[in-house]
Amino acid sequence: MTFLDRAMLLGIGVLALDFLSWRFLRFRGRNQHTFVRIPLFLLLSYVLWTYGMVPFGEAPWKDQPLRHFLAQALELMWWLQFAQIATALMSAFVLPQGLREKLFRDVVRALTFMGALLAGLVFVVNLPVGGLLATSGAVAIVIGLAVQSTLADVFSGVVLSATEPFSIGDSVSIGDIQGEVIESNWRATTLLNGDGNTVIVPNSSAAKSNIINQSRPEKTHGVDVPIQVTTHARPASVIAALTDAVTSTRGILLAPPPTVAAIGLKGKHVDYRVVVYVDAMSAKVKVRNQLIDQIHRHFLANGIPLSSGQPVHDLSKDAVSLLREIEMFRSLSDAELGQLADAMDRKQFEPGQMIYEVGVQCPDERRALYIVTSGVAGLLAEHAGRYVEIARLSPGDAVGRAGVLTGESVPIKLRAIGHVSVAWVPKTALTPILQANPSAGQDMLDGLVAFRAIASEAFKDLPVNPESHADIFHRLLAGMRRLHGLSQRH
Repeated sequence: MTFLDRAMLLGIGVLALDFLSWRFLRFRGRNQHTFVRIPLFLLLSYVLWTYGMVPFGEAPWKDQPLRHFLAQALELMWWLQFAQIATALMSAFVLPQGLREKLFRDVVRALTFMGALLAGLVFVVNLPVGGLLATSGAVAIVIGLAVQSTLADVFSGVVLSATEPFSIGDSVSIGDIQGEVIESNWRATTLLNGDGNTVIVPNSSAAKSNIINQSRPEKTHGVDVPIQVTTHARPASVIAALTDAVTSTRGILLAPPPTVAAIGLKGKHVDYRVVVYVDAMSAKVKVRNQLIDQIHRHFLANGIPLSSGQPVHDLSKDAVSLLREIEMFRSLSDAELGQLADAMDRKQFEPGQMIYEVGVQCPDERRALYIVTSGVAGLLAEHAGRYVEIARLSPGDAVGRAGVLTGESVPIKLRAIGHVSVAWVPKTALTPILQANPSAGQDMLDGLVAFRAIASEAFKDLPVNPESHADIFHRLLAGMRRLHGLSQRH
């Protein structure tokens, strides 16, 4: 083997080791790979300088074309290796990190590689710089015309990287496309939409579109609910009902404050808009659904028709319809519901006024079922020696089921948040129905046990004891018999 053959084989061998380390060795990070490549680069430098192939000069052996070409290739690879290691070290220790600085890092890396390639062509191949620049300029013009759409995406990506209107993981709307940002590069932005599909938006299109970042500010996310209501309903009444619906919806931030506004009169309907804010993107769907349900309930309670213009029952005035919505009365006949409706009392309460207050020991004659017919009331329960609000009651919600049916209750209070109308059914009105229709009492107990099992803590008005379904039923049955004077055969 000749002296020259050893030089070529050693140089190619070092490059092969570098390739194999990149291809087959697994590193935890780029820094570890860089520290492995540095000794190999130094070994390649030693081989080249030892055998006369200095990268800062023209490759030797011009009289031997094949070996001269191999020497040029080794020296050019040295320059590219130098650029690779230099950019890796700068990225690890010098250049700033973060998505916003990614543009600067990429530009520095590109300039480093271009400089290394240009230096290699000048020193190793001995190309004239002037001719090289002129040729590269002409080639750049031709390439630019051929890929101008791609260049538009790239330059738009530069602008997006510099301004950073969104980050990975943000929920954004780009034009008519909405989704979560899962990738962003110089060419395009990739979104994951609500259907679980990936949508690739070219950066040139994103730069020309309106971008709405729903993840900023971080703790404030808007929920917009548009509503159309027929012109038969007075706007002041509609706005009052919408305000009550917002008040009765839990999970809404107090700041920024919710807004309720009439935004336009169009033909046979009026457009309204409700905007509320939540503290997390994951809460938007839940709050929107709850808010729409509350709007429907408050409209129904106030006799407000929707855009269809169809008349609705005003539950605040239609006592039988109001009672039929209470699950414990659904087995009663119209005549029995009418009997309860005749005994029902009503009262208006001012904001902050106490509507209902009961303790564990409550006189039987004060037992009653309280039903909110309009407005919003706060349900308070004792916790750590003081009463705290645990729920808000809207039209159709009731409290005191267990007390009026079985005589059992826990300490709770019901306080008016705004102007509230309440109807209540006294225990004395329920007793003759239970005495005349024992099966209705059984159905009410079944419904009460089911309600107790599925209702939230906010609406429980029964003591919480570790009892079986049968034990609960028999205990409540005994309480119902005692409270309403029913015999054992009932």
